[in-house]
Amino acid sequence: MVKYLLLLLVCFLAYAFIKTKGRKISKRPSDGGHSSPAVEDMARCAHCGVHFPLSEGVRSSGQIFCSSEHRKERDKTPS
Repeated sequence: MVKYLLLLLVCFLAYAFIKTKGRKISKRPSDGGHSSPAVEDMARCAHCGVHFPLSEGVRSSGQIFCSSEHRKERDKTPS
């Protein structure tokens, strides 16, 4: 009987140890050198309509495109 109580106590202590260790990990601040990516404005391609980061766009005649290929395609097609 004492063996079972001792085994139960060891299992409970192991469970409690693992549970508290998990809480410490989840409550750890996420600033540990890993910053979240900066928010960036999005744009819509004038040719295909795909949304993409504004910094990756190609500008031409007041419009913005997702790639230089789409800019060239748009320039080829008559308005």
